[in-house]
Amino acid sequence: MSTIKAITIGGVGAQPSLDDVVKVALKTPVALDAAGSERIKKESPAPKAFQPETLSEDAAAPPKLFEALEDVKSRAIVMARLLSIMSGKTTVRLQVVEFLANLLNKDIVPMLPLRANANPSTLTVLARACHGVGIGPDGEKFSSTLTEAGITAPGLSATEHRVLEEGASVLAGLSALTVEAGKKLHALSVALTALSSEVVGLQTKSFDQDFLEAQGYTHATAAGSEIRALLEGSKRINTSKADSAELTHFYGAPQTLGALGAALASAYSATRAEIQSTAVAPAKGIPAAAASPPELVATLDALARALAAAAAASLARTTLVLQTPLTTSDGAVVEPQEVLRGQVAACQTSLTTQVLPMVASAAASAVLGLTAGGGASSGLSTAMAADAALGVLERALSLEALAAVTVLRAAEGAGAVAVAAVSEEAAVAAAAAAEGKAKNKGKDRKAAAAAAAFALGKGTTILRQVVEKAAATNPSVGANGMLAVTSNQPLAATAAAVAVASLIPLVNPLSTAGDLGKLLSELRAVVEANQARRKPKIPKGTRDLTPPQMAIREQAFRIITSVFKRHGAVSIDTPVFELRETLMGKYGEDSKLIYDLADQGGEVLSLRYDLTVPFARYVAVHGTTNIRRFHIGKVYRRDQPQMNRGRFREFYQCDFDVAGAYSAMVPDAEVLKVLVEILSDLKLGPFEVKINHRKLLDAMLAIAGVPAAKFRPICSAIDKLDKEPWEAVRAEMVEEKGLAPEAADKIGEFVVLRGNPMALLETLEKEDHPLNAHPDARAALADLRLLFGFLSSMKALEPHFVFDLSLARGLDYYTGIIYEAALKGANVGSIAAGGRYDKLVGMFSGKDVPAVGVSIGIERVFAILEQQVKERMEAAAAAAAADANTAAAAAANEVRAADTDVLVASIGNGLQEKRMAICAELWAAGVAAEFGYKPNPKMADTFQAAFDQKIPFVVLFGEDELANGKVKIKDMDAKTEETVALDTLVAEMKKRIAARKETL
Repeated sequence: MSTIKAITIGGVGAQPSLDDVVKVALKTPVALDAAGSERIKKESPAPKAFQPETLSEDAAAPPKLFEALEDVKSRAIVMARLLSIMSGKTTVRLQVVEFLANLLNKDIVPMLPLRANANPSTLTVLARACHGVGIGPDGEKFSSTLTEAGITAPGLSATEHRVLEEGASVLAGLSALTVEAGKKLHALSVALTALSSEVVGLQTKSFDQDFLEAQGYTHATAAGSEIRALLEGSKRINTSKADSAELTHFYGAPQTLGALGAALASAYSATRAEIQSTAVAPAKGIPAAAASPPELVATLDALARALAAAAAASLARTTLVLQTPLTTSDGAVVEPQEVLRGQVAACQTSLTTQVLPMVASAAASAVLGLTAGGGASSGLSTAMAADAALGVLERALSLEALAAVTVLRAAEGAGAVAVAAVSEEAAVAAAAAAEGKAKNKGKDRKAAAAAAAFALGKGTTILRQVVEKAAATNPSVGANGMLAVTSNQPLAATAAAVAVASLIPLVNPLSTAGDLGKLLSELRAVVEANQARRKPKIPKGTRDLTPPQMAIREQAFRIITSVFKRHGAVSIDTPVFELRETLMGKYGEDSKLIYDLADQGGEVLSLRYDLTVPFARYVAVHGTTNIRRFHIGKVYRRDQPQMNRGRFREFYQCDFDVAGAYSAMVPDAEVLKVLVEILSDLKLGPFEVKINHRKLLDAMLAIAGVPAAKFRPICSAIDKLDKEPWEAVRAEMVEEKGLAPEAADKIGEFVVLRGNPMALLETLEKEDHPLNAHPDARAALADLRLLFGFLSSMKALEPHFVFDLSLARGLDYYTGIIYEAALKGANVGSIAAGGRYDKLVGMFSGKDVPAVGVSIGIERVFAILEQQVKERMEAAAAAAAADANTAAAAAANEVRAADTDVLVASIGNGLQEKRMAICAELWAAGVAAEFGYKPNPKMADTFQAAFDQKIPFVVLFGEDELANGKVKIKDMDAKTEETVALDTLVAEMKKRIAARKETL
């Protein structure tokens, strides 16, 4: 007999799972990590310092018998408490930890109270057990149980007692059992929905992926996909003509099961967070850990309702299955068994009169308990309600399983044989009939056709076999070991009851006697093998890049990076995801576009929205006081994509930022100079850079009478002026954001001001201009005068910059100048933007580090570059067609996906190794070369490959050339050929490649 491997807990970096809790609850032994035990020992008081608490007379008295939790639940609670102590810093002695582990390993966990409002509480009873007080699992005094097991109670100090009776271990342990069991029953519900759908001949259009994806519910789509996969190969679906209203619980199954899947996922995350939490020693001023964490209680409440809904849906499907009119192979009509209907009705009564009121009461108790501080009773009521709903779902699925296989067997008739045999023999007979090889063609073809018409799906066939085997304890089982249901032998009432009871070990997700785990694994394999095959597609708002497109992108990156580096910038990188709290509150109304990640590691994470906020976080974390950095990386926005305008959900940004305290407008000027250089070097065409100042914008709003609380929302509206007319923006301000019409009209007078930077600046600086009368506006105008002067000194101001008071930049973190670049005459929106953000770093560190930067919207730049390349290639091809002398120039202007300069080719057989040797010499000299993978390539294929890949040179040789120490060099552009010595090939190729590049 093999020994069950113990689950080790308390290791450094250990991440205990819900499955660990369930395994220990089902009597898998537990072992304490040696290093973890040593840590516990070092952190606990010295033995001489231990002062045992004195129990009160009531606490020390032998307890009276009470309604206790099932042993599996008690063990789960002890395991949850043990995990939190082993991973925390509690000063609890190692002897206490070892005592709890011994209770689990020797299976002598004391009885723990069932009631939510029990006095003493569950954890208090567990703490008293450490003194040897309580009731053992056999109903005797716990002290006697310990003596018989040879275990000494360690006793507790007052501090240790508080540690043991605080926290949410009760809720965590019970929730772990419910969630893990619920996951199995969810998978079984999916499979039984598929099987029941075959019984009624369901039209399965409602399970189609496209149909479900259109509704937008991920878990419902997944459930529908699994049902379809299990039904792969079925001949019994899509045969019913029943009114769709009668089959609502079938058509709505993906939504019901999807809701259960979503509830399980949420409860799993919350429970895992609690299982992996760490207990801490009680300290003055630190409140005790909540016995009912609000998030866990809320997810358990949702799970209880989803489990109850799934049970109701299962019972409804079973009712419809039992109403299915059946005709056996001999033409007799079969009436489904009344006893099964009676059991369905009884289960329905239990659901409506017991479980649903319990769920509703627990929900009310949870609300009241949480508002009163999260008492233990509120959470425990919710956990017990979820457990009750789980139990009724288990019973409902047993009935659905038995009803489905019973009706299917009745439909096959009295002569039916085992399902496995039917499937195998039908397949053989069908194949034989199809090929005309059956011995008795007429008879066998008829049998094969009948069997084929009854064929179930690949997954549901497995399910049916397992269910019928589990029900084989039924007294009415036939000689073949399957249910014997015929037209003249209805299933007896007692037989049906026994059959349902025999299914309980199979359906019970926490039973070690059944084969549910094995069944679900087999069904999972079927699902994975038979998932619907659809034309592959990429996610909305993203795109694949071809090699030519990547060549354009890499060229653009090289240009941009070279500008960054010649300005002395250093490169950094940050994670593609951040803590959600890092990103929230920095982007104004655009915060709704942040992608949140599903919680996998106990942290709430989001994909980065831009590179600026992560940079500010970087500066704060590393204590950086000054840095000139660039960063090229992908960012993510849950925006409505406009692919033709370069707006994607995943895209690159190229950022240049200067952080640190410097003279006013000096770094700002260099950042803008970098922007101008990049756009000029990329040769995108004429562009303009709109510039404004956030303080000038705020002053403008204040003068217009906009309340300070509305500044940012109104700025977000103004920011849309480059996309929408003033009338639409004004309507948003007045109708949606509640701005007074006269204030909006005053804003309209300002936002039309636009022109030459120095000219408009002089206008705004006049004494009679309202902006000059505002102190913040005067300071902003002074900044702009400095900036324009610096830009003029660097010959960057003209002709690119435009002073535009309509520029708002809706991001909340800007505090000074703001700017935005766009191509003149192009319909792609802004291609770069940025500004000063002096307070952003301080949001993370509490110490402000001034910063200014610019971000290049590289995807829009790529779109422009791709169009330019396309136009150049078309023009070059047309010129080459008109004049053969321009063919080389046309080839040179084409974009090459690879940088290969030389293709090494051979004539004849057996020369591949020589090609490889020559290639190796070229590579060693830094020449980009290829040798071709075909051992004996044809010359036509070689030159076609060179032409397709735009490789400018081909080195060619045969056995004769090698014998003379010669090779030929063919210039694909000039269409010339020359023979050179093999030992001078490398030098010759480097010379020719360099000469070619000079001409480009």
